[in-house]
Amino acid sequence: MAGGTREILVLNAGSSSLKLGLFDWETDEQLADKGVDWSHGNEAGVSTHSAALRHLLEEYDLGPVAAVGHRVVHGGTRYRQAVRIDADVKAAIAELARLAPLHNPAALQGIEAVEDLLPGVPQVAAFDTAFHSTMPPTGYLYAVPWQWTEEWGIRRFGFHGLSHAYCSGRALEMLQRPAPGSRIVTCHLGNGCSLAAVQDGRSVATTMGFTPLEGLMMGTRSGSVDPGLLIHLLAHNYVDVPGLDQALNHESGLKGVSGLSGDMRDIQAAVGRGDARAQQAFALYNARIREGIAAMVAAMNGVDALVFTAGVGEHSAEVRGAVAGALGWMGVVLDEAANAAAHPDTDLATADSRVRLLVIHTREELVVARDTRRVLQAGPATKEP
Repeated sequence: MAGGTREILVLNAGSSSLKLGLFDWETDEQLADKGVDWSHGNEAGVSTHSAALRHLLEEYDLGPVAAVGHRVVHGGTRYRQAVRIDADVKAAIAELARLAPLHNPAALQGIEAVEDLLPGVPQVAAFDTAFHSTMPPTGYLYAVPWQWTEEWGIRRFGFHGLSHAYCSGRALEMLQRPAPGSRIVTCHLGNGCSLAAVQDGRSVATTMGFTPLEGLMMGTRSGSVDPGLLIHLLAHNYVDVPGLDQALNHESGLKGVSGLSGDMRDIQAAVGRGDARAQQAFALYNARIREGIAAMVAAMNGVDALVFTAGVGEHSAEVRGAVAGALGWMGVVLDEAANAAAHPDTDLATADSRVRLLVIHTREELVVARDTRRVLQAGPATKEP
């Protein structure tokens, strides 16, 4: 590494994975992008976040690392922006693990691994929920007894906020327009899927809710279903609570409908072979996205641009075509040739389309790096009481 440089290390910890990004403090240039997943074994032989971090950093000189930023999925209502990590922040992340049991504990393990390997280096938490803290009451309230909201904190939080923030900002750059007056729908379509309505640069509505289970049909998650259906299954002992959780989170979505896989690539291959259930899964997946887009557009009373991002959004021309090709009613005119050949970042709409149609490569780690630098330059972030 070049002498005299300062770097920001960004960590994204999953339940059994760790992704690493390394950024130049001054220029935002990404210097490294690595990861390790030990969910099904791995060549590195690691099985903990501390061991994974040691493995990922073994080829780097740790001296230039001036700060570490962490993607943390759930910040509740307390954290509306990134904050420097201290004992209170760690305790809050641990407390919120009940709302994000697969993600917040993993983030804490990453934080503690850094404390061990890089003692004294400041750390910052950037929360996926923070971007959606600007939603009005119509965006975050549920029509449930008020006690649930006031005393138990039942509300819509929204997720994928780092991705929605980056992609909506990048869209404005591509459109060469300021945030005021803009209306953008961002479609984060990966194994997890969510939409956001971003008006004037601020989130005003999103599809994921109290948990990342609500909203669109996903790889293995059901998305929204009738709550009465769940009461029925529990009341008649078809499933118990752990079984219901397992089914809705890990056995539903594309996997549940197709009976094959939660991976869109496998579904599209099966569609090509004429598999009827894969065809049904593909059609249902895209229908739910179109319905969600309509809801996001309604929340802003219009739309200027529609953004596709994440694994499926960036790489599946078939999904983009099935979704955007059916949105002519709202002024979207897809350039099919551009869609077939698309690589992020690009515009897939024809010149006469009233709505721009963008494919953008999401860069959540860059958002975390920028947040980390901002927090450390400005001092401690404000926390809600």
